[in-house]
Amino acid sequence: MSSVSRRPARIFAMQLIYAMDLTASPAGVCLPGVLASAPIQDDMKKYGMSLVDLYQEHRSTLEKEIKSLSHAWDLGRMATLDRILIMIAMVELLYKPDIPTKVAILEAVQIANKFSTDDSPQFVNGILNQFAKNKGMLSEKKSGDQN
Repeated sequence: MSSVSRRPARIFAMQLIYAMDLTASPAGVCLPGVLASAPIQDDMKKYGMSLVDLYQEHRSTLEKEIKSLSHAWDLGRMATLDRILIMIAMVELLYKPDIPTKVAILEAVQIANKFSTDDSPQFVNGILNQFAKNKGMLSEKKSGDQN
């Protein structure tokens, strides 16, 4: 198991997806601008691109999952970065079995804390924890239980 943090790859994926969303352009058009503003090592770029590819492939399914979990929130009302971070974490939870569940969730929360709104970390954590519980990736712990 690698001890190297993949956070730069996750941030790169978030930035690229955000640029694609903002400009309605494909990854290939947005990639040079993202790389120019934030250079990244090749191994991180490769992992980040795999997240972007999986995001694009499964976007409609991921959006349906978010809608089902965010009862009162329409996707259009969500902070764009929150929605993107939630979907990147969902991609890791569903399609990257080498990433522990708690790591995928914690990374999304910490990136939200740095890049999104004050309420984002709690929102992202709530959606992802419920998603992971629904998928059997996290067990329901009774209050008072230790890790």
